[in-house]
Amino acid sequence: MMRCKHCWTKADPQNGQCPVCGIVPDKPNGDLSAAEKKAQRYARAILLLAGLHALGALAGMVAFFNMPGSILGRACALLAAISATLAVGFLRYALWAYRLAVVLYFLLGMVNVISINLGGILVSLIALYLVGNGTSKAIFERRLPE
Repeated sequence: MMRCKHCWTKADPQNGQCPVCGIVPDKPNGDLSAAEKKAQRYARAILLLAGLHALGALAGMVAFFNMPGSILGRACALLAAISATLAVGFLRYALWAYRLAVVLYFLLGMVNVISINLGGILVSLIALYLVGNGTSKAIFERRLPE
């Protein structure tokens, strides 16, 4: 099993291409077409979101251990569990993680719109854009992006 140098996943090439990003694993970065560069960029953005969710899960667990008996501490533990689940799903490029993330980011955006939180609206829109576009969906569905 080899690691693709474009999306950084461990996968055996199928028909000479990585099953996740659809790029030939040994192809130099200078020889990538525009569509392949776009797929590489979004695959790495998904991994960045996985890292941010892992940090969020860690922060939620720290908040839970600082307030173990309160309702707020339990809510932080629940959000930390959801965030850790998303981080694992994003690292595996799982389709269920894509679906869960789209629903979660949409709901967070709606909560931020209702509470008029401009920073939260911006963050949820950026996250929804990075996960919910066609190229990312193709990566999660393990098909070649158009």
